[in-house]
Amino acid sequence: MFPSVAVKKSNPYRTRDLFDSGKPFGEKLIQAIEYLGFRARNCNAIEACETLEKIVSEQQNYRLFQKYFPDEWKISKTSLFKAGYYENYTERVNEFFQLVSQNMFPLLSGWNDDPETEFENFCVFSLNVDLCCEDIDYEYLRVSYVMALLFFFRDEEIWEYLTTHYKIEAEDFPEIYERPSEKLWELEKTGSQGIYLNMFEMVDHSTGNPWLDTVNCRAGEQWYEWYEETLDFLTQSYKEAQEILEKTCLLDDLIEANPKQVLLEMISLWNDGQVLGEKNLSGGR
Repeated sequence: MFPSVAVKKSNPYRTRDLFDSGKPFGEKLIQAIEYLGFRARNCNAIEACETLEKIVSEQQNYRLFQKYFPDEWKISKTSLFKAGYYENYTERVNEFFQLVSQNMFPLLSGWNDDPETEFENFCVFSLNVDLCCEDIDYEYLRVSYVMALLFFFRDEEIWEYLTTHYKIEAEDFPEIYERPSEKLWELEKTGSQGIYLNMFEMVDHSTGNPWLDTVNCRAGEQWYEWYEETLDFLTQSYKEAQEILEKTCLLDDLIEANPKQVLLEMISLWNDGQVLGEKNLSGGR
């Protein structure tokens, strides 16, 4: 007698067909829904739903790939079936993630470099100094950031840093009020005043920009989804964040040229809501 042979049931809805990039999205979606019934009969409803979610998700990624990187899509040789470095996604979706990270905003930074990361919803990580959970070493910060921290922390170590590096003493300056002027955050960002305001907002994490306001230890509190509006917003806000960071370099230069004058003007802006020169400020502590 011949040994019995298990006959594998044929799959009328092949996964390869579902990922056929030549078919319209609507047709593939209908076929995926039919595939749901097939999986439900042969496996279970939960697995069927997970399969359908994956198909719909990857089709959205492919659509965005084609929109934002049409030339790269046309010449791409990456697989629509094999898993890539991010093992929950095909090589083609992995390629899309890389292009986003290289050309739009740093998607694959922070915790997102884990190959097991799920990107159905994703978070971004701050370009700013994380004041929440990190130990602050002033020696490794820009002097502009250190000087602005003085208004929020009033740490004697900051004065020691400024004395050591810039020969300025706390006794030579007016008292820094515990709370800033009520009109501080409503002032126009022009000239040196605008540079100081940017720096205050940077330290306060209140720029309105997710790349500067996010606290990394709580990055997962804000999630983003794969919509065109989201990608456009994160790309534009990333560009604006870099422009704000570049302005901190201007403040560094001003401080190096005249640290005492800059600190006096920052104190005047913080206390009174206006920038006054050294001659207009009276008395130290």
